[in-house]
Amino acid sequence: MIWACDNALVIGRIGFSHTWSLGEISDLLGGTLLNGAQTDIPILAVVSTGDHQQPSSLFVAYEGARVDGHDFIGQAFENGSEAAVVTNAEKLGMRPGILVGDAQRALSRLAAAFTGNPSKEMLTIGITGTNGKTTVHWLLYHALERLGLPGIRLGSLGISAHGLVEKSGKVVVRGSGDLVLTTPAAQVIHDSLRQALDSGLKSCVLETSSHALAQHRVSDVWYDVAIFTNLSPDHLNYHGDMEDYFQAKVGLFRQMAEMRSVSGSEGGAVINSDGPWGRRLTVLADGLDLPVITFGSGSDAGVCIERFRQQLPVSCLELGWDGRLYSITTPLIGDYNASNIAAAFGALMAAGFDPAMAAVALSDVPSVPGRLESVGSKDVSVLVDYAHTGEGLRKTLGALRPFAKGDLWVVFGCGGGKDPGKRVGMGEAAAEFADRIVLTSDNPRNEDPVEIIEDILSSGCHAEFVELDRALAIENSLKAASKGDVVVLAGKGHEDYEVVGTETRYFSDRDEALKWRERGALDRGPGAE
Repeated sequence: MIWACDNALVIGRIGFSHTWSLGEISDLLGGTLLNGAQTDIPILAVVSTGDHQQPSSLFVAYEGARVDGHDFIGQAFENGSEAAVVTNAEKLGMRPGILVGDAQRALSRLAAAFTGNPSKEMLTIGITGTNGKTTVHWLLYHALERLGLPGIRLGSLGISAHGLVEKSGKVVVRGSGDLVLTTPAAQVIHDSLRQALDSGLKSCVLETSSHALAQHRVSDVWYDVAIFTNLSPDHLNYHGDMEDYFQAKVGLFRQMAEMRSVSGSEGGAVINSDGPWGRRLTVLADGLDLPVITFGSGSDAGVCIERFRQQLPVSCLELGWDGRLYSITTPLIGDYNASNIAAAFGALMAAGFDPAMAAVALSDVPSVPGRLESVGSKDVSVLVDYAHTGEGLRKTLGALRPFAKGDLWVVFGCGGGKDPGKRVGMGEAAAEFADRIVLTSDNPRNEDPVEIIEDILSSGCHAEFVELDRALAIENSLKAASKGDVVVLAGKGHEDYEVVGTETRYFSDRDEALKWRERGALDRGPGAE
């Protein structure tokens, strides 16, 4: 069984049979009908890319970061669209359409309406924050299944749903790179939830990025629980500054409070109280009349991290909740993962689960792909990790420092075309914790990879060597490592692609490491140095 969804919402395929008229849609959006558009035109699909060939469809034209959908209106009509939703009436010409103030907001509303608002009928948990979203959503997805509420997860690792797809367990998502996005397009989200709900699944765990919040991809998702993990500099090329970045995150909690006032749902906010942004958000959430559960290392945290005994392959975490201690065993290491587990536990408490059962469920969760994922040997430890910010790399290397009997290596680069400010931060983190630093490429896109590396070196870090070819950088690092060394391949994690210029090609840090392990490149033999 292959479960597919894409950027086109088609009545019938999604299992929701109501047919909308153009007049009903205009009323839903609060828009203005243009050019004598007939209100009784039946609309059977919603599309947002001009190349979708869908008869009786409605094309939603919105202006993206690089492409303006208004430029594809003509193509959309040639491919079967009956009308278009626009914010620029001039570009519609004399074609029928609906004028709205915000087309991305309109697209979200249409996606929810065309699928019957499936998130209203599910336990829906959203996770936002700079770091930890993927780990927390992974923990919750597996824990909810063990607690008898299997569901669907959407995030950086793709889209997966319990029991719906054979072998891989992954939904096949067609469309323009939706599996690369932390949070998929609104159409993909609601289409996926409808299919999950119709298949008997009752929970949804959704990584909710600041981009998705700002672009209204999740504006019509009915969240029951919202988690804030942390905030550190990232995406500032998009948000401008930390305050704007924070306010984008706050949007999730404002939205949940507004919807909660209508639905009267249980749940609430789960917030990291260890940092200033979380403490500030706690005050804001209180002001929104949201129930709040805090988590952290402070004694005043609702879910208190009491003790974390870290060792490989299994660590033990003790959490305090409501006057009692709960023990959780986990393959995860690092203080930040204690925080991630506490966040997941807090979300389960907000959702009304028994704490003892929640602790057992979280103890049965496998390791997270591409998050401190071990692919090494008994002689040389090799870990693949997604750390791609200064704070993320600092936490990853700090967690591994105690486990390095020899040198701690880090192989990393920084992405091109995105926030250049974090390059110095990553260089500083590497210089602080690593003994051997290897700089390489990491999705340079249209930037010169040499200039990206020069930006990293401006932090003052010293590179063991620089190798622009990432595969060769990994090979040389693994071959140079000595017995007892720990090598971290940072930045890409679960990703299986590399973007150079405008070309996207297959590349996996994990596969590269496994290749050299299988060839014996990590075996050092008795007494090897």
